Amino acid sequence: MSSKNPWENDENPWGKKRSTDDQLKNFAEKFKKSIGRCKKDFEPSWNLAYLIIAAIGLLYVGSGFYQVQHDQRGVVLRFGKWVRTVGPGLQYILPHPFETIILQKVTKVNQIDVGSFFRNQQEESLVLTGDSNLANVSFSVLWKIKDDGVEDYLFNAKTPEVTVRAVAESVMREMVGQTPFTYVQTEGRGKIQQKVKKSLQALMDEYKMGIEIVRVELQRVEPPLSVIDSFRDVERAQAEQQSEKNKADAYARDTSARTRGLIAEKLNNGEATKRSIIETARGETAIFISAYEQYKLAPDIVSKRLYIENMRDIYKNVNKIVVSNDVKVMPYMPLTELYKNKEGV
Repeated sequence: MSSKNPWENDENPWGKKRSTDDQLKNFAEKFKKSIGRCKKDFEPSWNLAYLIIAAIGLLYVGSGFYQVQHDQRGVVLRFGKWVRTVGPGLQYILPHPFETIILQKVTKVNQIDVGSFFRNQQEESLVLTGDSNLANVSFSVLWKIKDDGVEDYLFNAKTPEVTVRAVAESVMREMVGQTPFTYVQTEGRGKIQQKVKKSLQALMDEYKMGIEIVRVELQRVEPPLSVIDSFRDVERAQAEQQSEKNKADAYARDTSARTRGLIAEKLNNGEATKRSIIETARGETAIFISAYEQYKLAPDIVSKRLYIENMRDIYKNVNKIVVSNDVKVMPYMPLTELYKNKEGV
């Protein structure tokens, strides 16, 4: 028996002699063959997995498309922080969890009722007017989100409706508190609505609420229920007082107009009489001057003619009988008949 260790030489005690390199090469060839057989066996499964992964990737990327409607604005958040606001149309954002979008309607008109009698808000509706009267005032505020204020609306106020209600009530109380009750109830209604709308919009802009005040409408302005009957009696008395005042004013205007008319008529008649008298005097003066000029030329003839004319004027309407004791037969001149024939009677 040999004293040599069989593992210290290159001989294989169980067979053919083999080197370490040959063993490694043999192992590598067997491993490649095994991998090749596995690859052939599982090649269809790997292709399906690739397709599934690609489809999932496309769906993930495609999930970033959003359609924003015409009445909406989209607020894009990246990891919870606002980055931009997008308008209507097809928009794309980075898929979740990178970016999210909040769609908000901006054309819807919202309504808030303050002091509504139908909601039993009597304490809320009581307002002290400028003339120290209590009044039940109910009104509505119509508002919507600004086109360019969506991010302010979403992030600057936790409860925008509550804020609008509180601010509107405060502004209305301030306006009514500076105005007499009757003026608020009647002709001042429109002006107060405009003032409240303007002041409320200024406060919304100051607070950066992203809200546009569309309209403020006063619904009711009435006295408290406990004194409403007495107040209506006062209103009726005031209405009657105003009616009597209007009648008195109408009578005064009518009387004044009549008086002015009579005065104008008297003045016109006086002016006409004045002009007539002046013209008559001028005519008589001209006749006198003409007669005087003729008299200077023939005094006897003119005197006799004037005497006859004057006597004619005196006796023209008198039926006369002339009696004389000097002669038995007296000549008679029918002056009246001559005058009548002359006048065409």
